[in-house]
Amino acid sequence: MKLPFGSASPLTAEPEVKQMLLTEDDEFMILGCDGIWDVMSNQDAVNVVRRELRLHNDPQQSARELVNQALCKDTDDNLTAIVVCFTSPDHRTSVPSQRPRFRCCNLSEDARKKLQSLLGSN
Repeated sequence: MKLPFGSASPLTAEPEVKQMLLTEDDEFMILGCDGIWDVMSNQDAVNVVRRELRLHNDPQQSARELVNQALCKDTDDNLTAIVVCFTSPDHRTSVPSQRPRFRCCNLSEDARKKLQSLLGSN
C-alpha cells in the first residue's frame, strides 16, 4: 500500500484524536493499533482486559492476552496494545464483569507524551 514519495496513499500517520473527560467510573484505557480493532469489537477487547486484570492485576499481561486473542482470530495485520489502568485493583473487582461501558480514543503524539509524563511522575 505504500507508494513512492510524493504519491497519494491510503495510509496516513495522522491519528484520530478525541479528548474526553475521565470520571471515577473509568477503569482503564486500551491503546491498540488497527490490527486489534479489525478483528475485535470494543466490548470484546474490554471484556478480555477486564478479565485479565481481575486474574493477574497486571496491565502488561492484559495487553499481551488481548494481542493473543486477536492472533487467534487469524488477523494478517500487525498487533500492538497498551493497557493503562485508572483505578486501583480493589475498585476493579467491585465493578460487574459484563457492564457495557467503554470509550475508544486515539492519542496524538503530544497527548501521548503528556500522558507518559503524568504516569512517570506517580
